[in-house]
Amino acid sequence: MSPVQQRSFLSRMRPRAPVSSLGHDMAMTTVRHAVRRDLDTLADTLGEAFTDDPMMAWMYPEAAARPAQSRQFMRTALDIGLPHGHVYATDGDHAAAIWSPPDIELFDDEATGLLFTMLGEQLGPGADAVGAGLMAINALHPHDEPHFYLFVIGAARRGAGLGSVLLRKILAQCDQQGIGAYLESSNTRNVPFYERHGFRVIAEEPIAAGFTSRAMWRDPQPMG
Repeated sequence: MSPVQQRSFLSRMRPRAPVSSLGHDMAMTTVRHAVRRDLDTLADTLGEAFTDDPMMAWMYPEAAARPAQSRQFMRTALDIGLPHGHVYATDGDHAAAIWSPPDIELFDDEATGLLFTMLGEQLGPGADAVGAGLMAINALHPHDEPHFYLFVIGAARRGAGLGSVLLRKILAQCDQQGIGAYLESSNTRNVPFYERHGFRVIAEEPIAAGFTSRAMWRDPQPMG
């Protein structure tokens, strides 16, 4: 693949997010910028969150190996996100999100090479098929106006409301500045969760049996 194709391959990995806010006092939860010493723990958190995600099941079909592979993928994503985007974590590192701010290229050539090397080591010849699928997902991404892009979000505990806390951190900024937000959801059960936060499905791309990527956009919401 060319460097341009590689960048397209890498830029669009989709999240698994909690689908309810029950059982957690969100008012007591704080969100902070993650620092490098947090990344190992956050990789554990995101790896656990994504282990049964349809995209991860497609990328890593061997169930026994998937937890370790997902964790390795997330560790690399965090290494890329820390200097190139915004990495946020909740108290205790129980949830994390990687955002790309408007007009910031999350995957430069160095980052692209880092992740592609890891994927090639993991998948061998299977990396080409995964790359083709991810480029199809990338084709859904709108580029006609500045927006915040949610690259990854996940929580180790479902239903604790931590995904909502992480989303609201940046969505409030979007609303203040009048800027949109974009993500791709790889799990159909998470679509209502995102819809409750103002996102809507703008396109769908069937990738494999059991895995359809849904592009979702959020217009800035009125303040107050």
